[in-house]
This record gives sequence, C-alpha cells and structure tokens, in this order.
Amino acid sequence: MTSIPALSTSSYPLGRSAADLISIRGQIDSLSAQLSSGRIAETFGGLGIGRSDSLNTRAILSALGGYDAAAASTQPRLQLTSASLTQISTATATLRNALTSNVTDSGSATAIARSSLESTIAALNQQINGQYVFGGRNDRGAPVASADILLDGDASDPAKPLAGLRTLVAEQIKADKGVGTGRLTISNPTSTSVQVREDADAGARANFGFTLAGAPSASGAFATIGYSAGIVEGAIPRFAQAPRATDHFRVVVNQPAGGQKIYDLTGADLADISSAGNAASSLLALIGNGKIASVQSATPPGLSASFANGSAVGTFTINVATQPVKGDLVSIKLALRDGSTTTLMLQAQPNAKPGSTSEFAIGATQAETAQNLADTLRRAVSLASETVLAASSTVRATQDFFAGQSTTGFAPRRIDFTSSTPAYLQTPSASTVLWYRGEPSSVDPRNSIVVRTGEASALAIGARANEEPLRAALVGSAAIVVSDLKAGTTETAERWKALATRSVSVMPSREAMEGMSNEFGLAQTALSETQAENKVNRAIHQSQLAHLESASTETVIAELLSLQNRLQASYQVTAMISKLSLVNYLR
Repeated sequence: MTSIPALSTSSYPLGRSAADLISIRGQIDSLSAQLSSGRIAETFGGLGIGRSDSLNTRAILSALGGYDAAAASTQPRLQLTSASLTQISTATATLRNALTSNVTDSGSATAIARSSLESTIAALNQQINGQYVFGGRNDRGAPVASADILLDGDASDPAKPLAGLRTLVAEQIKADKGVGTGRLTISNPTSTSVQVREDADAGARANFGFTLAGAPSASGAFATIGYSAGIVEGAIPRFAQAPRATDHFRVVVNQPAGGQKIYDLTGADLADISSAGNAASSLLALIGNGKIASVQSATPPGLSASFANGSAVGTFTINVATQPVKGDLVSIKLALRDGSTTTLMLQAQPNAKPGSTSEFAIGATQAETAQNLADTLRRAVSLASETVLAASSTVRATQDFFAGQSTTGFAPRRIDFTSSTPAYLQTPSASTVLWYRGEPSSVDPRNSIVVRTGEASALAIGARANEEPLRAALVGSAAIVVSDLKAGTTETAERWKALATRSVSVMPSREAMEGMSNEFGLAQTALSETQAENKVNRAIHQSQLAHLESASTETVIAELLSLQNRLQASYQVTAMISKLSLVNYLR
C-alpha cells in the first residue's frame, strides 16, 4: 500500500534563502552608501582589483600637485628676477648715454652714476618670501653691501676696520704715478739729449705705471732717436707645497697683445699637482705665452712669485742734433697696463706758452732746446699720469675690488708700499670690504636653484650678483662715483674724459644684459607650458580616478531598484513556503 510521506518544511533549503536575503540586503546597504557618498567604497580594499590603479593614480595626482605648488612659487621669483635685470639694464643704459653724450658735465654724470649704482644694488638685493634672488644658495641675507660701505669701507668694528673702494683706488693711483711721471725716469744724459727709461724694478714694471710702446718719432731732421725695447719679464711661480684640488689661488698675467688677464684657479685646473714643482710647471703651461705679473694665494698652497730683474728695460734717447723749425713734432707713445696707449705730441715753437704740456721753445742753442724739450716732456708725462693713467688706475682698482670674493685666495688685491717699490700682496688681505655676500661658487649660477616642474622636467633659475654682466654694471658706475671729480681745471676735464671713456668700455653690453634677461624669459615660458601640460595630465588622471572610485548615480539607482524587486520577490516566496502544510497542500 502506497502512502503519502509527511511534508516537512525543513526539506526546503530555507538556510540558502535566508543567506540570499542577507546578501541582497547587504548589497542594498552598500548601494545606498554609494548613493549617499558618491564613492564606490570607503576603503581601498573595497575597490577590489581596482585598488592598485587607484593608488597609482592618486600618487600621480599628488606629484602633480607638488609640481604645481613649486611652479606657483617659482613664477613670482622669475618675474622679480626679470624685473630686476630690466632695472639694471635701464640704469646702465642711462649712465652710458650720459657719459657719451655729455663728457664735459662731470657733476651731472656723477649724480647719474650714483643713482645707477644704488639702483643696481637695490635690484640685486631684491627678495621674495624672505629669499634674496641674487644670492644663489645663500639666499637668507642681502648679497650686496650698501653703496656707502662699498665705497667708503666699514668701520663698525673699530678693531677690524675694512677698507672700501676709495682706498683701493687711491692705492692704485699712488702705485701707478710713482713720483708723478708714471714710473718713468726722465733725464738729460748729455747737454743736448733727453732720455726716458722705464722703471728698473721688473715687478713694478710688470704691474704699474707707463711702459714704452715703441720708438718715438720726430717730424723733422733736428733729432736723432735711439730706442731700446724693453722685455716683459714674467715672475717665477713657486708653490710652498703641492696644491690640493680644492686649493684656490689667483694669478694675474700680462698678455702678449697688451693688457692683463686674471685667472682664478684651483689645484684641479692644473694638469699635474703631484708635487710643488710639477704644479708650478703646469701653471706656466696653462697661461701659455703670457707672463705672470702677480699672484695671490692662501696657505696652503702658498703660491708665491718673484722676478729675476734680469730683463732689458725699455729706454729711448732724443738728441737735438740741430735746431728744430717751428712746427716740428716729437711723438711719444706710452702703454698702460689696461692694454690701452696714449700718445704725447710735443711741438717746437719760437715762443712756447709757459708751463705748456704740448709745446717746447726753440732755444738759443741746441742745449737750451734740449732742456726745454725735457721740461715739456716732464710736464706732458705728469699730465698724462694725472689724467689718462689715473683714469686707468681708477677702473683697474674698481675691477679688482669687484673681482674680490670671500673664497680664500680670491680676496680683493691690495698693494704693499713698505718696500722701495710697490707690489701686490701675495697673501690675501682680510682688511677689505667684500661687496658680495652670496654663494661663493664658480659653477653655473642657474644651477644653484633648480625647481622640479614635472616628472621629466626641471628649471634652473638661480642667479648670483657676481655674474660678469652684473659685476660690470657695478664697476662702470662705481668707477665714476668714486672719482667724484670737480670741474674747473683742464687737468680735471682731461681726466674726466678718459675716465668716462674707460667706464663706458667696461659696462656690460646690451646683448649681455639681454642674454641674461632672455634666460629668465625662456624659463617663464617653459614654466607656463609645463603648468598647461600638468593641467591636462591632471584632468586625465582625475577622470581615471573618478572612474575607479566614483559611483554612477544612475547605475546605483538602477541596481537598487533591481535588488529591491528581487528582495521583495524573495520575501514573498519565503512567506509562501513558510505557510506550506498538508492542509494547505490538500486545498
């Protein structure tokens, strides 16, 4: 007999249904949270396999944020640097125009030069956010001394007063003038002749005063001229010990074509520093055909240089063989250590003006004529010493001052007057104002400040006040200011003209200033382009991050409705099953 088994509700997989209900309910809660927050999950773990992509994208966006912050702080710095360079360029151009357009008004030009100097110093001492932009890495203090300290020295510490530019210029003029004839000796070896000789000391001859640029010439047949060219002697260098690669020393060299060149060197610049002797030989090889005029070095390496005083001294003799006629000329050409020359023109006249520097009287005898020629020549050389030579001394000393650095061995050169002839100190003096207080480095100043603006891009935006064009701008204006010439005498007017010409020649060219300005202008352009690129990249990665982490409202709502329908259906089925019994079944 067949029987109907009893119906048991436990035979239906109710456990499975309950788990499904709980799962659906969890999904609804999760979707509700997404709908409320707009995010797929509140933790990276909730992103599933997308968590790695999310982390990488966030890292990229964080880096872009850092680049943008760096660019935002760099842009004002670049703008300030460019504005400062424009200010310096304008001040220099104004002074150049004043010196070339009106060479007789020294008072007005000196006032313009003082304004130019102070304007340039102010531009070089600009700061932003507490950082001085022309100090390189040393950007926490003003890189340039004030105009007053720079010119007149610093006596704030009575125990250690520091000399300013005026002192250095006075020393240079004193050394160059000698007894007033530019270190030339003028004599009368015979009653009818005049002789001029260069300084007998090779060291003084190599560094100071006039030298003979060639044989004099006479327009008439009244004079016989004997000339013996001098030989430029080079000092012999010696190192007290083999220099290290990091040791600093300065060498000044007389160039074959005239003028001097300063070498600021380290041991690393020499081919062989295995011994003191090899280092000296390497130094001579480095300067080539030049002749060492002076050196300066700390100890170590203790570089010194001495002259043998064995080379020939330049000399010429003018002998009045017959009486000159009116208008006969004697032309004498003298060389200066800045590479320039000056020519003295002496003209014979029956009645020369008393005290003339360009005319000599034709005397009653040849001996008297020779004496008159000698007297006029002395006055002419003395005038040249007070004018052309003094102007050259002023600019040379100013260049030396602004070549000074805080690096041991590179201090401004000073002159020793304790011996019978002057000489540059070979041990750096610590008693001189250092005009530049920024980073004392010889590497590219742009690389002193490097800003990362992108993953593969960086901008070098450093600047130092001791860069050549900026230093030249200071030299050109300071040389005028420190002279402070007062108009009124012919001598002053001549000196002023010579000084104005030389100051203009050492000022930075417009191209040099524009070159610096262009560097920072290009940096601004590159920075703007990088910012634009970063903006595009940020938009792309933000979109990617939104795709990985953000929940679509429409999708979430659709999934919620779907889950709610499934949940409602599951509830209904579960309710029906829970009511299932034999009685209900038989119905």
